[in-house]
Amino acid sequence: MTKLLGGWSQTLALNPRDEFDFMMYGMVTNLDGLTTGTAAYPGWSPERETRPSANPNFKGKTLWSYGGGGCAPQQKPSNMEDVNRIVAATKNKSWDGVDFDDECNMNVPLVIETMKQLKEEDRETSFGFIAGYIYNHPNTADGKKLNEKITSIIKSGQCDRLIHYCYADAMWNDNDIKNNVQQAAKRSISNGMDANKIILALTTNGLTNWNLNYFLDQVIDLDLGGLFIWRYDEISQNHYDIIKSRLGK
Repeated sequence: MTKLLGGWSQTLALNPRDEFDFMMYGMVTNLDGLTTGTAAYPGWSPERETRPSANPNFKGKTLWSYGGGGCAPQQKPSNMEDVNRIVAATKNKSWDGVDFDDECNMNVPLVIETMKQLKEEDRETSFGFIAGYIYNHPNTADGKKLNEKITSIIKSGQCDRLIHYCYADAMWNDNDIKNNVQQAAKRSISNGMDANKIILALTTNGLTNWNLNYFLDQVIDLDLGGLFIWRYDEISQNHYDIIKSRLGK
């Protein structure tokens, strides 16, 4: 058994781990300007920066992340010009694909259209969202809306990986983890996503032996796609060894 392993970096200077299958650079939160940072204080842009390739031992795919915490404005991409710009940046600067991180109420039909065009260019696509209480309560107004959004992404057939963010600034408390992580994974499966295309994501902030192994249990027991790590540069060697051992790396 070998599962997918990956992580995110907010700086282009940070190299992926040798064992990673996917590396995501971001977060491109200034969605009008297509840069990291904000419109007032922009950072780097995938339109100007070529896909990093500094680690010769990394054999995986390198994506840039569209969105993230604090992304603005809402309802992006807003038109076909936005769609074409995302695809052009990916092609022109040799990125392997785009990781959509929906934390600002994105325009899902145009996200799907962007994914479709990226797939036509043989690029990778992923869509990440907070897979917690709201997602697990589709009987509420917000839960119903989120489930409809995720189901539309799944049924489009354009999303290579559905990434479940199961943390906040730090790892959720143990009760929230037990009440949401497995349930959300099963919900995405029931919504039509292949289990092996669902990725659980965690952060190194607040990571313990118990919560790490709980996440890994779900990946293995439900035959999910793998595990992605936020702030992977801060992971302890012990925790990284556990991940490599249990995911067959």
